[in-house]
Amino acid sequence: MSEFDIVTRGLTKVFGHFTAVDNLNLEVEAGELFGLLGPNGAGKTTTVRMLCTLIEPTRGQAKVAGYDVATEPANVRRNIGVVSDGVLLYKDLTVEENLRLLAKLYGLPKAKAEDRIRELFELFKFNDKATRQVKALSSGWFKKSMIVAALIHSPKVLFLDEVTSGLDPQTAIALREFTRKLCDQGVTVVWTTHIMEEPEKICDRVGIIYEGRLIQIGRPSDLTRSISELSVIEVETPNLQSGLIDKIKAYDDVSKVTYEDPILRVSCVRGGDISEEIVKLLINSGARVRSVRPVEPTLEEAFVSLTGGEEEIDRFLEMSAKR
Repeated sequence: MSEFDIVTRGLTKVFGHFTAVDNLNLEVEAGELFGLLGPNGAGKTTTVRMLCTLIEPTRGQAKVAGYDVATEPANVRRNIGVVSDGVLLYKDLTVEENLRLLAKLYGLPKAKAEDRIRELFELFKFNDKATRQVKALSSGWFKKSMIVAALIHSPKVLFLDEVTSGLDPQTAIALREFTRKLCDQGVTVVWTTHIMEEPEKICDRVGIIYEGRLIQIGRPSDLTRSISELSVIEVETPNLQSGLIDKIKAYDDVSKVTYEDPILRVSCVRGGDISEEIVKLLINSGARVRSVRPVEPTLEEAFVSLTGGEEEIDRFLEMSAKR
């Protein structure tokens, strides 16, 4: 059996004259937690929909759990679970009742279904939540219930689409830990998110999709290090005036500037050491400089570097906020 649960070769989807996904080549290992990151309209959702057999590719090939999405869609669907806004539970039923109903729809024998339900509830510590009506659950437990429901038939691959959207930070952290357990159990997870920092916290590898193309793929740490033309410094400088920040942003090679008193963070696409000229500007302008140090770029800064500027990340965040 292949060591990869997802394999695509030249996967392409065209709508009329618009190419939504362009020649996508991807391999996701069994048991991997793989992140798909990209702005709305980049091809992220279209890719997932093709992999879930919801839409057919225009050309190219994709296999999920060893089955071809075009010629063996029923086998693909038997081996995947999907959690998205369009997949909901019956809110007047308990979590347990929902799982029994889904098990019946999947054709699981009653004894096997009861064993699976008990296994899932024990694994993820549902306790009394199992017998609560779905409408009485918190947002975090509702999302967990959706994930458990998607696992009732023991799928090999699980697609999680924006599962932390709308959750408070503490609940989002708990849900990420919950998802990590799935991979420890051997489930392959594809995680899509509009939260730029999230893949760094949870994913084994990340693919960045932009204008229908997979432009970069790798472990989050390797991904940021591989951007050889991107350098980042942090300067400790308290009470910095906004006018100075604007001057730094005006540098041709500066791609992103953030300031959270007292830390000024500057990323530069040139790849050289920009600390000397930044410090010189600050000192000549009367600012206090306590320390300067180079740091590893974040995934967000790598995204800015790869896609051509900070205005793209602003568009990304603006579009994501409208979801």
